[in-house]
Amino acid sequence: MQTAQSLYSSGVAAFRATSFETAVELFTKAIELEATTAKLYDARASAYEKLGKLQDGLLDAKEVIRLLPTSSKAPLTSVVGYVRAARLLKQANKYVNADRVLRQGLENVPAKDEKGIADLSKELEVVRETKCKAEFSPLSQLPLEIFFEIISLATLPPPSSSFANAELPRVKPARPNTLVSAMRVCRAWYSAIKSSPRFWSTLRLDGIINQKNAQRKTRLCLQRALGNTDALTGGSAKGSKETLRRMRRDGSSTAAAAGMGIHRLIITAAQDLPSPTFTAILALLEEAGVAPTIREVVLSFVDGSRTTVSIEREATMSTELLVFLQRHSTASLDFLSICTGGRIYPDFDLTTMYLAFPALTTFNMWGNTSSNFVLGLRAPFLRNGILVPSSSSSADEPPSPLPPTSARHLTVSGAVLVADSTCQLSSFPHLTSLELDIIGASIIWELLSAPNLSKYHAVVYGESHIAEQPLPDLATSWARVEDLRIGGAKRLAPRLIGHAISLDLRFDHLRALDLSFVSLAEEHLALFSSDRAPNLETLNLASTTLAPRHLSLPIPQLDALKALNVSHTLWTTDETIRDLVRRTPRLEKLAVLGNAFITGRPVMELVLARMPPPAEEEEEAAAAEGAAVVVAGKSARGARKGLSAVESRRQRYSDLVELRLEGCDKIEAIAVEWLRRNMRPGAVKFQFFDPTERKKGRWERG
Repeated sequence: MQTAQSLYSSGVAAFRATSFETAVELFTKAIELEATTAKLYDARASAYEKLGKLQDGLLDAKEVIRLLPTSSKAPLTSVVGYVRAARLLKQANKYVNADRVLRQGLENVPAKDEKGIADLSKELEVVRETKCKAEFSPLSQLPLEIFFEIISLATLPPPSSSFANAELPRVKPARPNTLVSAMRVCRAWYSAIKSSPRFWSTLRLDGIINQKNAQRKTRLCLQRALGNTDALTGGSAKGSKETLRRMRRDGSSTAAAAGMGIHRLIITAAQDLPSPTFTAILALLEEAGVAPTIREVVLSFVDGSRTTVSIEREATMSTELLVFLQRHSTASLDFLSICTGGRIYPDFDLTTMYLAFPALTTFNMWGNTSSNFVLGLRAPFLRNGILVPSSSSSADEPPSPLPPTSARHLTVSGAVLVADSTCQLSSFPHLTSLELDIIGASIIWELLSAPNLSKYHAVVYGESHIAEQPLPDLATSWARVEDLRIGGAKRLAPRLIGHAISLDLRFDHLRALDLSFVSLAEEHLALFSSDRAPNLETLNLASTTLAPRHLSLPIPQLDALKALNVSHTLWTTDETIRDLVRRTPRLEKLAVLGNAFITGRPVMELVLARMPPPAEEEEEAAAAEGAAVVVAGKSARGARKGLSAVESRRQRYSDLVELRLEGCDKIEAIAVEWLRRNMRPGAVKFQFFDPTERKKGRWERG
């Protein structure tokens, strides 16, 4: 019969021979014979460690600590168990637990046991060093200010302008929460990001996503935006208010000076938030004292439900928010955007919005003039746009001028302007961007003469109003324009372009031009040729028509043009496409949707003309490789296959990267195949608009 000692010796031999499973079996049998021998448990723990069975090894290490004495005179002390347990925990990446075990060993080992203390201290140093290497990236060695700057750039939220539109449906690309992902890197990053108010300066709520937890999310964001470590998400409403008051008293009095607080407030699908919840959110912002730090506000009703009740709620919420901002954020508000899917009737003078907020530089109102829903926008502190006649003043007396504002960007889209007061140019001395898509020209007509505008979008409806207004000062307003769009009333664009022709204007800064839905003549497009607009890169002529007494509309020379849209036009023919070969040498994107006259050959000629020439080295290499394939081929068929493989490896694509041909019914199927072979995958978009064409066996998609 084998003894425990002989089994132990056999187990050690098996361990040295890397037969760890056999060693575990032998050590287990030895333990069954002598269950109080610590060295057997230590040996089996070592074998378990090699097998990766860390939990079993940890149990044996704890048994070693229990069985071995702490006396320094014993041949084997409990230090062995502490070190073994720490190594197993370290291997399991449980560095905190390993640190705790070693510190516990240092407390229990007598001070006389210098060797044991040295072993434990050395292992503790190794554990902490390994922990630092595992948890800390090289970024942690940077100064805290630089670390915060890097993380701020990596987790930069989308700009407020990305929410300031009324497109239906609004594009929502999948975007991971980079800030939360950064917090999951390690505990050090988690603590640093959580305790830094600058990362929590944006409060973004969605009426659909946050319908049930909007207040809780607001409290959590306020807690971190003010650098407060106390919990703010639990407890009763009374307790939450008391916590907010304490935060305001203790830390938020200097929030603005320290860069703390809420700088951006973005609420989307706001009509799906219950009215009491919306009011409670504003109350939380007021209680925490962060309202004076708000700089940018977006209130959007574009997404979410749209009913008669929701429209009434939109008007109430808009007024409530404006009143809140006027009370608490007058000095700080810089950006304000209100978006809706309905028509907007602003019942106030636009200039007074900028006067109510002296620091306001950007004001956006986005709506939809074709909607059946109406949003009446008003606030008690804004001057009513409808002036009440007074007996003491003459009806012909002009209104007194309003003082200058800080306005730089004004966007009014989908709005119907019905007012007696007009926007005076003297109140907008710093205006650089003007976007208008409105009904009612007289209200904003003076702004069309604002000097040195970089963005000039004037889509104004109302034929009688347009004819009555004087010509704007285009020589000053278009002097540095980069993005130009004009349209709306039939007389507006031809009148403005004709005036520009008479002034012999140049457009040295123009990069984007949109003349969609405009009636054009040849001289209108000639105004924007390369001689006058040398940097024009984007031209939109979709749904344009020919001016009276004109039979064609040739494209002028546009040397810098990269994107052209001539969709849904009756004047675009095969000759128009052929002219693009020499008149647009840098063209990269072409849209010809819904054109029933062009065929495939001119489009193929355009794509072929935009094919990059092969380099001489590539031609020589291809010729040499092809010759080698022919020589090595065992048959003519094999040689042809080899040459095809060489040709496919050296496939060249046209520099025309996007070609939209949806609804071009005259383009042949063989032309579509050729286009797909010679353009990058996915560059050709082709689909018949007429469902009956699907039955003819022709191409439907490409």
